[in-house]
Amino acid sequence: MSRVIVLFLISLLFLPGCNMAGQGEVKPLYIGANKVIDQTKADEAKQIVLSMDEVIAVRGATFKEDIYIAVSVKQFDRFFLDRIRKEAHDKVKKRFPDAKVHVSTDKKVFLELEKLEQQINNNKVEVADVEKQWIKIEDFMKG
Repeated sequence: MSRVIVLFLISLLFLPGCNMAGQGEVKPLYIGANKVIDQTKADEAKQIVLSMDEVIAVRGATFKEDIYIAVSVKQFDRFFLDRIRKEAHDKVKKRFPDAKVHVSTDKKVFLELEKLEQQINNNKVEVADVEKQWIKIEDFMKG
């Protein structure tokens, strides 16, 4: 009887670890080149950043020569946000040397870029509105 209890308790210890496996399979939202603003640079930058082990989700958009990327990282890796931001910035800057690259790990920036991605993807935004949203996102990144 005690063996059954011990085996049951051991199996309970391994169940939470099984649930974590699917979290790394987050794919970025494809925005495409046929939209109001060409987002192919942002899509490529998102793929580059998503290849990092620490990153579980990424959002991004391009406006003029600026590439804005917001990342969500694994819980333990939140201790190393500075290193992750720098590494992501360097990888994207290496691919696009002429662009101004901005990388953030702030949740608010992540949500704003996600909203902007959806609006661009659905063609529900004008260029003037995008410019206003960029100013808002830049303010979030600064402060």
